[in-house]
Amino acid sequence: MTSFNLRAEFDWPKPDKRREFLRVRRNEQGGVTLFPTQNSAVLNSTAWADGLVDHPSGATIARGDMVRYLSFAELLS
Repeated sequence: MTSFNLRAEFDWPKPDKRREFLRVRRNEQGGVTLFPTQNSAVLNSTAWADGLVDHPSGATIARGDMVRYLSFAELLS
């Protein structure tokens, strides 16, 4: 599986004990934008997104950080 390091255009200030896969979409500036609601009850976030950020447990993300992006196109091929 191919992944890319892209710039986060969002903040994720609260670390979690679990590894998370955040729903994101690539933007025109070459970074990734976070869908506003990440809870499991929001199915339209998957339709909106074009990939995931593989976010390790115990870490935070600040705008401008490089994050590991997994494209849905790559995951589904």
